[in-house]
Amino acid sequence: MFLFFALPLFSYGKCHSDSLILYSYNVENLFDTINDPNKNDEDFLPNGKLQWNSARYFDKLNKIVQVVTNDGKEFPAAVGLIEIENETVLKDLVARMKFKGHAYSYVWYDSPDERGIDVAMLYDAKQMKIISSEKLPVVLKSETDPNTRDILHVYAKACGMKLHFFVNHWPSRRGGEDVSAPFRAQAAGVLRSKIDELVKSAPQTNVICMGDFNDFPSNESVKSVLGAGVSKESSVLLNMMSDDEQRKEGSHFYQKEWSMLDQFIVSYSLYENHMNEHSAKIVRHPYLMYTSKSGEQSPARTYVGDSWKGGYSDHLPIRLAIKCK
Repeated sequence: MFLFFALPLFSYGKCHSDSLILYSYNVENLFDTINDPNKNDEDFLPNGKLQWNSARYFDKLNKIVQVVTNDGKEFPAAVGLIEIENETVLKDLVARMKFKGHAYSYVWYDSPDERGIDVAMLYDAKQMKIISSEKLPVVLKSETDPNTRDILHVYAKACGMKLHFFVNHWPSRRGGEDVSAPFRAQAAGVLRSKIDELVKSAPQTNVICMGDFNDFPSNESVKSVLGAGVSKESSVLLNMMSDDEQRKEGSHFYQKEWSMLDQFIVSYSLYENHMNEHSAKIVRHPYLMYTSKSGEQSPARTYVGDSWKGGYSDHLPIRLAIKCK
């Protein structure tokens, strides 16, 4: 486990505004430029297929900072990051987030994913105190590839509350939904088991699940296995992005369709006391969008195929505001 702390000269866990702001962002293949023989990172090397180099790497880091701070206008208490290679990229990212009155750090564990991509959580140590953290392994029932990303569980105090964060990147849809859906159901089961354990000991536990679930709010893994419903009668969990799916909006664009793969899922106890139906949103800054000649919009990507475009990601970030009381 790696916890990167700034030296504290302040009181932890206090709200510095009326709301606690959270982001979840799949940053699309944030690799450094150094070869790791234990990871499948060959494409992301200066002599690799994508000609990934220091200039492109630092440009991408700066763009991530631009996104999660809204051009330096907003400073989230926490950011769930998806598709980061290692601790080096987190250190380089935090080094670019030195803003007056803030002290960004990170929580990260190395996972056994075959592509070498992990999840992590950035946090502002002036808004949040980390109490504990752990990784929740997801071992797939697959003879050929049992490895996937762990789920990151971070227990923290912020906004005068204790909060359980879960950062997710569930198995991909590679091979088609029929083949891959059972793997995401496994990840959902691991997450739900941990939440049940917490809620059993403290029914009013504050839970925030975030990340790229590679499924929609209406899919079985999210709706039935995890039990993230749209009404209190259906579950202890509420999916904050269900309305976006109903409106055919999304954070990811594939084969000319938007899909709501990135989600915030919260406990009803937290929602009822600190949120409303407008608390979560997809972030659609103009600079995050690419507009085709036909006028069709999609996320401005770093690469399209093997061609570097200098964009941001193939996903849009999502944002959640929690009212402090």
